[in-house]
Amino acid sequence: MNKITITFFYLLIALCFISCEEILIVDDISEKEVSLTAPANNAVLSFSGVTFSWETIDGADKYQLQIAAPSFENPQQIILDTIITKNSYTQQLNIGKYEWRIKAVNSAYESPYKKRSFEILNHDNFQNNTVVLLTPSNNLTTKTALQKLSWDAIIGTVNYQLQILDENNTLVKEQTLETTFTNLSFDEGKYTWKVRANNGTAQTLYTSRSILIDTKVPNTPTLSSPTQASTTTNTNINFQWTRTPITGTAEKDSLYVYNESDLSNLNFKDKGTSPYNKTLTKGTYYWFVKSFDDAGNQSLRSTVFNFTIN
Repeated sequence: MNKITITFFYLLIALCFISCEEILIVDDISEKEVSLTAPANNAVLSFSGVTFSWETIDGADKYQLQIAAPSFENPQQIILDTIITKNSYTQQLNIGKYEWRIKAVNSAYESPYKKRSFEILNHDNFQNNTVVLLTPSNNLTTKTALQKLSWDAIIGTVNYQLQILDENNTLVKEQTLETTFTNLSFDEGKYTWKVRANNGTAQTLYTSRSILIDTKVPNTPTLSSPTQASTTTNTNINFQWTRTPITGTAEKDSLYVYNESDLSNLNFKDKGTSPYNKTLTKGTYYWFVKSFDDAGNQSLRSTVFNFTIN
């Protein structure tokens, strides 16, 4: 073999070795079995919202859940076929007989399906349903005051009752809705929003989530050192600035350092607190600081200072 052929041969071996290494680090879950928790096999239920739950499997990234009516052997309908990362899922179902099955999956392997049967005999125990909230996500921190609150429908519901409570658990808004969503503009602060369903004679328990609204822009930082148009022979630069914090979500500062006055060539940027030390080489630099908070607000850019290291 010539030199090129030999090189190519060893390259293929190396690639194969890398691929095999990648496969070996993925857990083989093909012999594992998902342990189902609820509903129990052959369970008879009297409410429409069924919460399917199971034990997690080490090495699994996600789970494939399927629901068939009345069975997988003789299906009239596949009600659900979905991939989820959690170990529970709630689905609204009409009166009837069903089978559900689940398997664990990762990037290279999957477990066998585990299956159970159940029946929804009636919807008499409406109060045992659970309202599944959709948006916004729980414990959301945001600068957007206008939010779409939404939740899954429950079969047989006449209306939904929405409550908004502030961080002191004081009721600030209450609304009855026939839809499964509403657009609501929040004031600054932390809130709990909760929803329950009503069928005219019975009500579910409330399901709740929290949200934090912060629309306040952080104060603009003020630069102090190195001072404007200053020179130094010290390559260890001590950047200093000040900023008055405001009430709201946590704030942080970002330092930007450029090599040109038009701020087109970024030398570095970093999150930090004042004072901030950085070793640089000789030359002229232009720097400023901006502030950000956890809600996504950002301050105006500070004044741009320049300095020279001789």
